[in-house]
Amino acid sequence: MVEGNQSNQIREDGEMKTYILPLALLCASLSLTSCGDDENNTINTPTEDVVPGTNHRILIAYFSEPLPDNGVDAASSASRLIVNGDLCGSVEYMATVIGEATGGDRVRIQTATPYPEEYAALADQANEERLNGTHPALATNIENFDDYDVIFVGYPIWWYQMPMAMYSFFDAYDFTGKTIIPFSSHGGSGWSGTVDDIAEMEPQATMVNGYSIPRNSVAESADGIRSWLREIGIIE
Repeated sequence: MVEGNQSNQIREDGEMKTYILPLALLCASLSLTSCGDDENNTINTPTEDVVPGTNHRILIAYFSEPLPDNGVDAASSASRLIVNGDLCGSVEYMATVIGEATGGDRVRIQTATPYPEEYAALADQANEERLNGTHPALATNIENFDDYDVIFVGYPIWWYQMPMAMYSFFDAYDFTGKTIIPFSSHGGSGWSGTVDDIAEMEPQATMVNGYSIPRNSVAESADGIRSWLREIGIIE
């Protein structure tokens, strides 16, 4: 089910307000993502600087973190933000900014069995899926996927790669002839090879330069995201 442009969900009096939660456990042993200063933004796949074509039908498909009500759990995850007093995932916030700027439809990629809300349990499950190569079943079903020609694909970096639910997403849909534009938040690892992973899975799609940002910069990223969208020619 595709959500429409839902900018009113995070706007208050026309102004988007964001706050970073305390990142006390950012580099703790249970961290889902990599830490440190060794960003890996090497991309071997040829990518386009500008989105080809015009009159696009745009979909923003993104995977974002489960959002607990428990403030302690929220504070333990650097992938979560407070936006206008509401908790949201860092990738969810990026997807919202992209949706508002482009007018594209947004859909959140969700698994049939929800991930744990408690952070340590979430980290353990994500690592187990990674080690076992598990592609979890999805609850998300985009019936009109074929109607879109430009697909923004958003995800956090978990354990130096995309969450395994993203591999399920690419398994589920045919991207032949479509344009893929990745965006991501990370804890220090940059793209971590994920753009090449997507290109390998979807060789018949066109890859366009994406946008990757450290999680602790997401709250102030709206202007940077819009600047990137202008650079790739999707907005004026």
